[in-house]
This record gives sequence, C-alpha cells and structure tokens, in this order.
Amino acid sequence: MGLLHRDADFDHPALGALLARLGVDRAVAVPRYPLPGSRQGRCYWNVRDQVRQQGGECVFGWMLVEIPGVALFGWHHAVWRAPSGQLSDISPHPVSGWGVGVTCFAVDPVQDHPLDWPPNLPQLFAPLLDADPLDRFIAHEAEVHALRQRYRDAERAIPSATCFDGERDLIVHVDTAADIARLKKLERRYLPRIRAAEARRDALIPALTRLQHEALERLAHAEVAGELAEDVLRGVGGINL
Repeated sequence: MGLLHRDADFDHPALGALLARLGVDRAVAVPRYPLPGSRQGRCYWNVRDQVRQQGGECVFGWMLVEIPGVALFGWHHAVWRAPSGQLSDISPHPVSGWGVGVTCFAVDPVQDHPLDWPPNLPQLFAPLLDADPLDRFIAHEAEVHALRQRYRDAERAIPSATCFDGERDLIVHVDTAADIARLKKLERRYLPRIRAAEARRDALIPALTRLQHEALERLAHAEVAGELAEDVLRGVGGINL
C-alpha cells in the first residue's frame, strides 16, 4: 500500500491553518463529476472547454487534500460555475484520478490567471506531524516548483514563443531557427535539474508512507482505547450515551 490521499474533511482541525496559508477564510463543498473526455491534470483547460461549450465561467481556487496522518495540502485547481451559479468539479483528480465525490475547495482571491501560459502556483502544506522526512519532502517540492517556474519564465522570454494545450501536455511553439536553438538550450539546462529534484522528492515517499502507517496505527489504537474506556464507564454508570 502506498501513500494514502483523500479529500480534506471540512471539520479537520488543521484546515484553518491551511486556509490561512492560502490566504482564504473558508472552504466550500463542490460536487465532483468528471465529464467524459476531461483529462487528468488538465483542470484549467477542461473548464475552459466547458465554458466555451456550455457557458458559465471558470473559477480558480485550491483543491484541499489530506495525506492522512501526515499533512494537508492545497493544489491549485479550477472548477466550473454553470450559468445557474452551481459549482461543479468536472476534472479527475490530478494525481489519484478520483472520480465522483466532493472536492473540498477554497476559492482563490485572484481570478485573473491567463491561460495563454499555464498558471504555476506552488503546493502549500499544513503538516500534521513534526518529522524530518516530511520537512525534506516539502522543501524538495518547493525546489521542483521553483525550477519549473524558472524554466517556464525562460521559455516565455523567447521572442517568438507561444504555448498551447496539446493532447497530453502543453506545447511550446517557436517560429525561428534561432529560437528553436534557444528552446533546446533551455531543455538541456533545466530538464535534468527538474528530474533530479523530483527524484530527491520522490525518494522520500517510502519514509512518508511508513510515518503514515504509524500515525494511522496510533489513531486506531487510541480509538480502541477510547471505546474500551466508554465501555468501562458505562458499566459503572459513569457515562450516558
């Protein structure tokens, strides 16, 4: 069993800390019904296409996810507001591919993210435990994001560069031989560094998985102990349920 993820609970005691990090004051429940043809990890463009076909608007925000026993985190996301005003999450989850459910969603105060080049906002974490592997994982994730951002900024600086949504990935197009050479140079400079940073981050997942299993075992033991205590108190007349 790998590292478990789930939609964050609205009554999670650490949710307030995560919302504060995101600069928002509340989360809302958004029904998740991925549409046929919607692509995993492509929420912005899934919503853009739905708006073109059905009207309504794109709402940017944060999908709030729990790694049980380890951390909460916010992943920048987009949902569809129908002409009726109803919010719907029409995309599969970018990592797990979760289907029908309820997305814990915090609306981004900034709603003017242009899609000519993709938004690239970092994941933000609210740790649930104090552990060196988690601290290093979060640091490496920040490193990956920073490298990707520098790579994207450098691509955008190429004079003829434009970006469009391909079938599986974003495609950067340039018009001149000189700009093709610039683009290839950036690939050689940044892609190995990004992959190395991703490898350092991902190498910590087994340690996080062990921490998660330990935390869930402690929680299970605490719940059993609590049930036993209730049984004892009920037996001596010390609790009314």
